[in-house]
Amino acid sequence: MVCIKCHETIPESALYCPVCGKKQGISGKSRPRKRAHGTGTVSIDDRYRNRYIAHAPIGADGRTRKYLGAFPDAESADRAIKDYIRRGSPNLYNATVGDVYEKWSETHFTRISEKSADSYRSVWKHFTPIAGMKMSSVKTVHLQSIVNSHSGNGVARCIKALANYLCKFAMENDIIDKNYAEFVKLPKSEKTEKKIFTAKQITELWRYSGDRNVQAILVMIYLGFRIGEMTALTADDVHLEEGYITGGVKTNAGKNRIVPFPPNITEIKGFVEKWLSDRGADGRLFPMTEHTFRSKVFYATLIKLGLLDAHIDRKGAVRFHTEHHLTPHSTRHTFATLSAAAGMQPERLQKIIGHASYHTTADYYVHTDKEALTAEMSKLFR
Repeated sequence: MVCIKCHETIPESALYCPVCGKKQGISGKSRPRKRAHGTGTVSIDDRYRNRYIAHAPIGADGRTRKYLGAFPDAESADRAIKDYIRRGSPNLYNATVGDVYEKWSETHFTRISEKSADSYRSVWKHFTPIAGMKMSSVKTVHLQSIVNSHSGNGVARCIKALANYLCKFAMENDIIDKNYAEFVKLPKSEKTEKKIFTAKQITELWRYSGDRNVQAILVMIYLGFRIGEMTALTADDVHLEEGYITGGVKTNAGKNRIVPFPPNITEIKGFVEKWLSDRGADGRLFPMTEHTFRSKVFYATLIKLGLLDAHIDRKGAVRFHTEHHLTPHSTRHTFATLSAAAGMQPERLQKIIGHASYHTTADYYVHTDKEALTAEMSKLFR
């Protein structure tokens, strides 16, 4: 409690102030001193064990008093009011997890793409069991329970990532003092081998290589481009006389990298040369979205050739009959597998494919000229 004269904090049961010696007046049950106008109130309700009730200062409307909680002693109630005023965030002091998500997303979503924002909105649905809890009451065990309720490692990682963002936002606004999301344990991941194109499937693709969509798949297999990199390719990226393409849109290591045409598979360069005359108004070789390319070029072609166990429903959606199947990213794995089997040097393969995970010792190859890379591509054959 606080001395009625010098206002220093003194023991709850003290009859005299040990600082100034002032008698505190009432023995037995102490009453909280009246707070200055506009600084909140502490009242007593003897019906409850935590009988000291704290309310924040009256709001801007002149009527509303925000309830801050019930405490075992006046000192704790007083401290809660002081903390509330010090933090200067009356709307967040008693914020629920849902409130924190709304406040965080208001700013964060303006700095990311709409696609990324939709991903967070989808992940947020998993937080329903704790959305109404006070953020200040959420601990690791609550976040862990959400992660444990989802067996998929991918979903669990997304849940932890969002929880981490929310905890950091709450710390920045003095709602919590610790990032409890850091202590969440993810389920043990079971690594599944990525399905790649077999030699028989590649041979089948070459049988129908007069088809533009089949050509696109073959180019991805022999140049290692991601689906987003294929749809982003423009005429300016193609250097036919020099024998290479510059491309890459994802990582720093993969952006604007040199990808030579394999000299022993001249058809690949021929396909790209034909596409130049059919390019879109914006100069792109495949003027379409990734979604359209994935469904109408990649999957539709493989289904048509009988290389994919799936079908396209009446709404145009691809319905797979097996869980483990070829995907557009399978072309990159196929390229890496073919290149490694052909004896391509690992450092140069990583440079061509644009991985950011190569060792620091491989940094020497950042400035490797295109002749050296072309020499590696010469190791590929049909």
